Amino acid sequence: MESYNKDFFIVFAHVEAPSGLWNEIDGGRMQELANDPLIQKYCLGFQKVRTHDKPDKKCRIKVQQWWGNNYPAELEGSDPKSLGEVGRGKECFLQLGDFSFDAVRYALTDHPYRTSKNKSPELKHSHVNAIRFEGGLFDGKRVTFSPHLNCLIGIQGSGKSSVLECLRYALNLEFGDKAQDKEYKDGLVPYVLKSGGKVVVEATDRHSTRYEVRRIYGHNPDVYVADQLQPGVSIRGTIINKPLYFGQKDLAAAGKEFGRDLVEKLIGDGLSPYRKSIEEKKGELEQAVEALLSLQSDADNLASLESNLKDIEFRLEQFDKHGVKPKLEKQVEFGNDLAFCESVDEAVVEWKENLESVIGEADERFEEIGLHKSKFNESIFERYATQIAKIKETIKTVKTVTVSISAVATDLGALRNELETTRDGLKEEFAEIERELVKALESNGVTSIQPDDYIKLTERKTELKTSVAELNKRTENHSEKLGQVRRAIAGLNEAWHGEFEFIETELEKINSAQSSLYISSEFKGDKDAFQKKLEDTFRGSNIRKESFHGLVNEYVDLGSIYVDLDEAAKKARSKSETFSELFAKYLFSLLSYQIPNKYEVTYNGKPLKSHSLGQRASAMMLFLLSQDDNDLLLIDQPEDDLDSQTVYEEVVKLLRKIKAKQQFIFATHNANFPVLGDAETVTACSVENETFNVVTGSVDSKDCQTKIIRIMEGGPEAFDRRKTIYQIWKPKESAC
Repeated sequence: MESYNKDFFIVFAHVEAPSGLWNEIDGGRMQELANDPLIQKYCLGFQKVRTHDKPDKKCRIKVQQWWGNNYPAELEGSDPKSLGEVGRGKECFLQLGDFSFDAVRYALTDHPYRTSKNKSPELKHSHVNAIRFEGGLFDGKRVTFSPHLNCLIGIQGSGKSSVLECLRYALNLEFGDKAQDKEYKDGLVPYVLKSGGKVVVEATDRHSTRYEVRRIYGHNPDVYVADQLQPGVSIRGTIINKPLYFGQKDLAAAGKEFGRDLVEKLIGDGLSPYRKSIEEKKGELEQAVEALLSLQSDADNLASLESNLKDIEFRLEQFDKHGVKPKLEKQVEFGNDLAFCESVDEAVVEWKENLESVIGEADERFEEIGLHKSKFNESIFERYATQIAKIKETIKTVKTVTVSISAVATDLGALRNELETTRDGLKEEFAEIERELVKALESNGVTSIQPDDYIKLTERKTELKTSVAELNKRTENHSEKLGQVRRAIAGLNEAWHGEFEFIETELEKINSAQSSLYISSEFKGDKDAFQKKLEDTFRGSNIRKESFHGLVNEYVDLGSIYVDLDEAAKKARSKSETFSELFAKYLFSLLSYQIPNKYEVTYNGKPLKSHSLGQRASAMMLFLLSQDDNDLLLIDQPEDDLDSQTVYEEVVKLLRKIKAKQQFIFATHNANFPVLGDAETVTACSVENETFNVVTGSVDSKDCQTKIIRIMEGGPEAFDRRKTIYQIWKPKESAC
């Protein structure tokens, strides 16, 4: 066959039959065959292996021991005697990316991964099927993906990173606060999509439901099922389970914020309910702080009003010395009577308005409650409907109360009008009294006292006494309001700690998946952020930096400072009063500040940042591949800072084992990923005459192989030249 320049391979049929290979050749000869170069090159399969371990005869275990790494694929055959019998008997399956002789031969060569006696199991992980573009530089282009390993290849500027970044943007995956090359990444999406450009991601969840995530540049993403908008669907929870994204150089990053960024990416939307609880507790704290500050404002107003009241009472005493009070008593009492009527009218109006508001809300709420049809409890819900009807009747009853209030308000208004009419009828009498009083005062040489002033001061005194009484009642609740603030502080702290406990639980799972890289956590451990918050808040107050440092070392957070404010303020020395005043001024901003947790990432027991770039990148890559709960991993150039030996020996070999259960999409320049990783989909990107082009295929296809050689190996000539040199460099076996 070789002399005819024909390509071929051999599958030994019926190897366990009486006249089959295993029974016709003894054990010694079988070992010789296994070492024969021609057999190693062309024997790619044993057909119909049935026995596993038989001490008294040749079997799978014995032949595997004889053949070692040269043991070929185990296959089935139908032995048809006619076309109608093709396919009968047991089955075996090959994973092919192309319907060609070469693809079949490669599948048999790579049999541990590409041959099986069972069909491929159903996909259980969510994945991206394709991304397409409408408008912008990539208008009309569609890039498809396999649920397993996908590689985007191309020279620099070919658009592979652009595809990856647009996919990240559509899925709403964050860079992270300390992402590398952030400026470059920020500009890439708008450059590709341009104004009005849209990216659409076709995806499948873990339950095989198909979705489209559509995102117009500058807008939030929208989720569609069967072309129908589905508001509120979580992309990173419902559609793609825990996707991870890392850009160029991100794997080797190890700065101060790296641990926090990594935790946020790994845990992702799992933190959402805890973050929601934190926001709710912040709202409660804000209300409590506002009530306390309002009370403080009332206390300040009370002091001012009490001072005004004392002044008015003193001035009225001067009037009384001249006998003014008895002469104007009747006029003053009419004023007091009318002031009382006004206060009653205000209370009635407020009561009616509050009641009408409650009725309106109840009307609207119960209007939304319709009849409930129960499939299995019809009789219960018939009685339930009767009770709901009774509740609705109570609303009608309450409405009659507002009618009664209106009637009473009318009667009160009539009485007030009667009082005003009586007072108006006495105008001349009051005027005559005032004129006689003025003459009497003047005859005694008193010209500085006017009856009108006495009446006005008396009315003001009445108003002030009412206001002071109300403020006294409100300020009596100061300790209660302070207690509410402290309880709100405790509630918010519990919410923060709940989030931390969840993070610790998740980190235990993450750390247990492998032993080399470890993420530790400390509740409110970022003391630098704590001190910076104090310095930023009190900037310009001339409080020394050492004072803030002392506070950070002594107190766990800003809430504990507030509880011990008098003592804490002493840390500011001569500026203690300023510290207390500014703390009160920025009270909610300070109390609601969440001191960040501290995260330390170690590799083999040493801080990750103390390792070289290559070690950090290798550790992170292997760590990410060990996290089997993340259905999608996007990495732009994972080989950056990794040597080729590490890529193949540690990363690619692991990828081959796990890619059946996860989806990987890499933009890469390293041929190890698509070739030795046996990528199910390779997308070659190129830009010609400002037009973006993509060609997608499997490594089985000739077109794809040609592009890999041209783009990633420098072309056939360079590839063949290296191959020749490697053959020369190949170590010779020593002579016997």
